[in-house]
Amino acid sequence: MPNTVTDFYHSYMCWAVEPNPNDTRKPGHMPWQNWVRILIDARCTIHDERNGTSEEVYLIAPCRTEWMYRDTELIQNPSGEYRVIFTQDRQLSVGKSIDESRERGGSVPTTSFTSLEFKITTVDATPLTDDAAVIAASRGLLPIVAKTEITDAERGMRAVLEYPIRTMNYNLPENRFQVDTGPLVFPDFSLETEHLLDRCKLAHTVYNRFDYAEFVCKQPTPLLKDGQEVASVFHYSDYHRLPVKTELFEAAR
Repeated sequence: MPNTVTDFYHSYMCWAVEPNPNDTRKPGHMPWQNWVRILIDARCTIHDERNGTSEEVYLIAPCRTEWMYRDTELIQNPSGEYRVIFTQDRQLSVGKSIDESRERGGSVPTTSFTSLEFKITTVDATPLTDDAAVIAASRGLLPIVAKTEITDAERGMRAVLEYPIRTMNYNLPENRFQVDTGPLVFPDFSLETEHLLDRCKLAHTVYNRFDYAEFVCKQPTPLLKDGQEVASVFHYSDYHRLPVKTELFEAAR
């Protein structure tokens, strides 16, 4: 059976919304329907081994907050980042705003959309099974996609993180590679939440082996001045160092 990976350059989240008559923000959207397509940045399949269920999770590419279809004043002021982690039924905002004074909320239902689809394209892929193969693909400027499996045997949870490799380091004399890439979806199984999506975090990863990886996740983080907390920012400060099983693939073009 041939290997396949997600074609992240041809995979989209597509949704439609009706105008919201209760939105009184200024200058405001034009009172029209809206349809959108947004590229998928990364995906994750979470398996609950105890009951045999699985959940597909998608991270979409970021964009700026905007006022729709006006002639001018299109970019909201202050601007914010629209970036969301989705399942079919729920959405979790992980975008950054200049205003971080309020408590970050959890996921909410996707009932505000009149339609919501994830249109995923796959392509054939060749496994890169050792450092030399990874380096050869990197030097050849070939697209590389990773699948990293993490397991929490105590809680009966397993996840497969899939993401494109955007940054790859390599050293020819030592025949070594090192991935430093993101963003991706990282499920933190140590969290106890009602909804599985609320365990997911925006993360980057670094590794140079197939059986170990480090992840750093975004979370509310104190900003210190002279040893005193003066604010809280949404920053990469939550570290995880884990045994994993990573597979790297050269994706067909």
